[in-house]
Amino acid sequence: MKRILASVLVFIWSVALLAADIDGIVHRLEGAGFADIRAAQTDEYVVVALSCDSYRLPVEGLARARQILEGALADEDIMIKVICTDRNVPQVTMTYNPSSGRWHTTRNLDESWDVVKVEPRTASSIGRSELLFYPQITIKNLIINQVYQSLFQISPAFEVSLWPGMKFSYQLKYPIFNDGFDVSESRVHPGMITLSQSFRDPWHLNVFGKVTAGVFSSNRYGLALEAWYYFPGERFSVDAQVAMMANCLFDGFVFKYDKHPYLRWNVALNYYYPPLDTQFTLRMQKFLLGDVGLKYEMIRHFDRCSIGLYAEKSKIAQLNVGFRFQVSIPPYRMKRRGYAPRVSTSTAMGMSYNSNNEQFYYKEFRTEASDNILWKNAFNPFFIDSHAR
Repeated sequence: MKRILASVLVFIWSVALLAADIDGIVHRLEGAGFADIRAAQTDEYVVVALSCDSYRLPVEGLARARQILEGALADEDIMIKVICTDRNVPQVTMTYNPSSGRWHTTRNLDESWDVVKVEPRTASSIGRSELLFYPQITIKNLIINQVYQSLFQISPAFEVSLWPGMKFSYQLKYPIFNDGFDVSESRVHPGMITLSQSFRDPWHLNVFGKVTAGVFSSNRYGLALEAWYYFPGERFSVDAQVAMMANCLFDGFVFKYDKHPYLRWNVALNYYYPPLDTQFTLRMQKFLLGDVGLKYEMIRHFDRCSIGLYAEKSKIAQLNVGFRFQVSIPPYRMKRRGYAPRVSTSTAMGMSYNSNNEQFYYKEFRTEASDNILWKNAFNPFFIDSHAR
């Protein structure tokens, strides 16, 4: 009887110590700049959900989260699970196996998300806002007596998280230098103004999506739906987009728009090659001017930059090739002060270069100022496992 009582007391004591460790972990994660922190424990694992709010790149935040959790639970022979969220939507699950001492990242969700999502949230990002400055450089080479014509703009965007998955963004474009581009780009005018809702399927099927309404890039406005699905193994994926849109233009702050909407779409098959951190994409697309064609992309991802080559061919236009890149810009850590808007630079800056100087066809649009090839790879599990050091 005494042995049974002693065993029960030891078990209760160990549970109490682990509960105290959980509270300490949440406090340390909050101090390290993470947001939307939730934690729970079962007999098999400790699970923590968080977002990398203060880190420019999620992979760098997740590397810090791994260090904190390994250090805090070093004396506990228990599995650790970290679920990283973006706008409170779960993106990836990292699992630490104490027997092997290794982490494994996947987009799959399991019952650990159901366990932790009901816990109270610490350092909520809901209602927090940012003022991000996007440097934008555009060049073209269309005249004989000049090598390049260029346009340089600083485009601040006010972004606020309204509720889980929802973001409002309002962007202004301030011209710095305009050589050879439309005169409307020489005036201060709004850029993209959007309201977007990100989501993930509730059945843990690796289906992600986003619905965006508002004013897009390339002088278009409307409603767009995007969706992604990752096959088992997660190297192969498909994505699709369909949008109902119409033409528009900001003449200063005067919004001019057309009332005749049209449908645009694209669908793609993707393959990610982990040894080289390279993604290959073959996309069929109906471009903005109505031309339908194929686009091939090869994008190599590095620690803080992404570089890609592309080729396009449609029935009514010649073959078009080019390259593009995105580079993450400092600061790489950004502190918040309560609910005051955080002022910083954008996640990345970059540009694309059309080597065939195609002026009319193969035109595309972006639904949000933050959309770029660097950020689209931010929650790639292969990239996280190879770079979260």
